[in-house]
Amino acid sequence: MKNAKSHTKDLIIFSNGPGEITTWVLPVVEAVRQRDDLSSKFRIILIIQPCPFGSGSEGAVAAGFEGVDTVIMPNEYLKILFTGFGKRKHRFSREGLIFSLGGDLMHPVLFRKRIRGDHALYAYTKNPGWGKHYEKIFVRNDYVKNKMLDNGILSGKLSVVGDLVYSSLKYSRTKEEVRKEVSLKNDEKMVAFLAGSRGFEVWYMMPIFLKVISDLTRQIKGIRPFFLKSPYISYDYIEKAVRNGGRIKVVESLPGELKRSGDGFFPYIEFGEGKKVFILEKSLEYWGHGVDFAVTIPGTNTIQLAYRKIPSLVVAPLNKPELYPVEGIFGLLKWVPFLGKLILKKVVFRYLRKFPYASLPNMYANEEIFPELFKEIRTDEITEKIVEIFQNGTDEKIAGKLDMFKPDSDPVDLIIREIFKKDPV
Repeated sequence: MKNAKSHTKDLIIFSNGPGEITTWVLPVVEAVRQRDDLSSKFRIILIIQPCPFGSGSEGAVAAGFEGVDTVIMPNEYLKILFTGFGKRKHRFSREGLIFSLGGDLMHPVLFRKRIRGDHALYAYTKNPGWGKHYEKIFVRNDYVKNKMLDNGILSGKLSVVGDLVYSSLKYSRTKEEVRKEVSLKNDEKMVAFLAGSRGFEVWYMMPIFLKVISDLTRQIKGIRPFFLKSPYISYDYIEKAVRNGGRIKVVESLPGELKRSGDGFFPYIEFGEGKKVFILEKSLEYWGHGVDFAVTIPGTNTIQLAYRKIPSLVVAPLNKPELYPVEGIFGLLKWVPFLGKLILKKVVFRYLRKFPYASLPNMYANEEIFPELFKEIRTDEITEKIVEIFQNGTDEKIAGKLDMFKPDSDPVDLIIREIFKKDPV
C-alpha cells in the first residue's frame, strides 16, 4: 500500500469477476503504477460491484496487486451507494477518474452521483447501456463499436483498442525451466486441466476431470496431467469438491483425496488405485511455456490459452444449465420454490443454445479453432475427444492457427495514452 497522503485525485476502478480482475484491472493498475507522474497523483481504489459471475474471492486477490490502495467489497459498496455511510471513511476526492473494467455501466454513474464527484467516466466494455454518461468507451473491435453505434452511442466516444486480455500476458519461466520443475521426460506431454474460478465449476469439474485423467492415462502413454489452480479457489474448497466425486448423478466422476504436501513439494490429489495428479499454482504466467495441451471450461482463460498458443479442448457441459450465472430478473428464479429451478433450467438452456460457440477464440474467429464439447455430455466423450485430438495430430493443427490472435499493438498502452491525453495530470 502506498501513502495515501501524497495523492490528490482518485482513480476509482469498478470491476466484477475473476477474469476481469486478473486480465483487465491488473494491466491497467500496472500501467498507471509504472508512470511516476500518475502513481504519485492518483490513489487507486478498486470497487468490486455485485455480480452473479463473481467468485467471492475477487477482493482478496486484488488486495495483493501492487498499486491498489483500497479495495471496496460489494456489501460495503452497496452501503455507500444506498445510504452514503462510508464516504467519510474513504474521503473520496471530488475530482479524478472512474474507470469501468467489467460489469454493469450503471454502477459508476450512480456512484459518482452519490459521492457528488466530478470524475470523468471511462469504460472498457461490450455493453452499450448508460454509454451517454461516459467520456470515452474503449472496445475490443469494430464489431463491438458498430453495436454501440446502433445503440445510439456517438462515434466520438468510441475507441477500438483491441483485447485488453492480451496486455495481461506475462511469462516468468521458459519451457525448459517448467519441464525441469515438474520432472517431465523428453517424450512426455504436459496436459493442463483448468476446472474454473468459481465454486460451482470446481465442485463438478474437478471430479469429472479426475475420471477423464484416470481413463486418459490408461489409453495414451506419455501424457502427464496437472491441475492448474485458480487463485480464486481455496484448497479447503478443492478438498471438499474432490470428495464429491462419484456422487454427481448426471455424469461419471471419481472421488479423490487432497494431499497438501506432495512429492516435489506440489500438493496433489490421490484417486483411483493409487493414482495422483499434481496441483500447480501461479497460473499460466508461470507454467504456460511448458504446457503442450489444455482441457478447460469456457471463460477468459480460453483466450489466454489462444494468445499463449496452447492448443486446447473446451468443455462446456449443458447437463445442469441452471448452474450458469444469470443476470437480471431471470437470476431470481433459483430462489422460487418448487418450479423456479426447472423454469430457470429451460430459460438458460434456450439462451445458451443461441450461441454457436462457447469459447472466446471461436467467438472472435467465428469458426471452431479450439474443439468444443458444448452440449449435454458424457464423461467418456471428453476422454474420447482428447484421444482423437492426439491420435490425429489435431493439437499441432490447432497450434498452427493461433497466430491469428496476436494484436498489432498493446491495448493498455492505447488506453492509458488516450485517457491521459484528455485528462493530463
